[in-house]
Amino acid sequence: MNSIKICFKKFSLYKFGEILFLIGIFFLCSSIVISGIFLIFSLIIGSFLKYLNSKNVQDKWNFPFLLCSFLILLSSLMQKFILPNYFKEIWDPNLSLIGMANWIPFFWIFWSCQIYTNNQSKRKRFALILVSGTFPLLLTGFGQFFFSWTGPFDIFNGLIIWYQRPIESPGGLSGLFSNQNYAGSWLNLVWPFCIAFAIEKTKNLVKKSTSICFLLSVGFAIFLTYSRNAWAGLLFAFPLVIVQEGLIWLIIFSVVISVILLFLISPIFSGDIQNILGNLIPNKILLEFTKEGYKDLDATRIDILKSALEIINMRPLIGMGAASFTAIYTFKNNFYKGHSHNLFTELAISYGLPVAIIFGLTIITILIFSYYVIFLKNINSKKIDFFDRAYWASVFFFFLSQLVDIQYFDGKISIVAWILLATLKNIIDEKQFSASKNKNLIINNFQ
Repeated sequence: MNSIKICFKKFSLYKFGEILFLIGIFFLCSSIVISGIFLIFSLIIGSFLKYLNSKNVQDKWNFPFLLCSFLILLSSLMQKFILPNYFKEIWDPNLSLIGMANWIPFFWIFWSCQIYTNNQSKRKRFALILVSGTFPLLLTGFGQFFFSWTGPFDIFNGLIIWYQRPIESPGGLSGLFSNQNYAGSWLNLVWPFCIAFAIEKTKNLVKKSTSICFLLSVGFAIFLTYSRNAWAGLLFAFPLVIVQEGLIWLIIFSVVISVILLFLISPIFSGDIQNILGNLIPNKILLEFTKEGYKDLDATRIDILKSALEIINMRPLIGMGAASFTAIYTFKNNFYKGHSHNLFTELAISYGLPVAIIFGLTIITILIFSYYVIFLKNINSKKIDFFDRAYWASVFFFFLSQLVDIQYFDGKISIVAWILLATLKNIIDEKQFSASKNKNLIINNFQ
């Protein structure tokens, strides 16, 4: 009788935590403060419930991130108290301690949120709330782009206040975010789920119509960001979500797009046909892929990467400290760059190569394992789980995009990215558990 009461209390606590979690996800895009209040309490509940299960505490996927946490803390303390500061006039070692907030709390989120996405119905419910919570971004973004809305706007008697900046050429739709690249990154995270909902079989006309409206609206908003990363995500999500051999078709699709772009912009193919095709494409779009669109840049991505590698080489094991790239790069080049435009070099600069390598290999391993169980394990099956594919596509393209730009340091985006990554880990565990259960059943029947 006591065990029944304990189970009931656990279930009630879980349901309360799940409600808080979903409310937090719904408000995340529009207000990180309100969202954070709900998410913190839900994640505390999630941590408590997972702690009661010793298997969850000893989960092998936790150890790489625990090791990263230890190395980040060690690096920060050494930079603060032991290592010489060669740039003390332009960089404060306290920034490394502050910078830990970009990593260690998210390792905890990865662990504590898993209880809310550990089966198919929970994952679909999370995806629905995530897409629904994007509506304020669509509303403010379209208002900004077409009607020059700049705000500030407030609702609930000033509880939520939205500030928007005017769109300046060559900028695009940014809505609730500070620039179009951040807006594009958020929209890319939800875009695969819009595809999954739109192609889901249902006889409910309202549900189908709403799904298609969100698909078209999010897709159009991504286009209006004029962000190359966002455009790539817009195109490449389709083969990953819809086609059985998703990654193969993604490679084929990428080659085709690259050949088309090469034909449009390369002087080798200059002539009447190139001019005719070029005239069919809006000039603002074409500029994103031609030299004219980059002529006013003070540094290319290659230049920034070279500088990042040079800074890593100064102190490869411990790192130079969080935000040190900005200070050192500005000091050496006399112009400002907010980051190294690559998440993994940024992590190596901040806390050392060991942290970046462990972090990168863990992400790659989760992506490989989850790709196998989602795409390859039942490749001959006619039943496709579009939502699990959407989770993989969202995480894959997010981390791929962080190789050439960094939107990770926006709290809204990083929270979603870590929850999605934790969900891929859940999918791996779920499939492995199912396979182990079937194997034991076969053995028992044989015996």
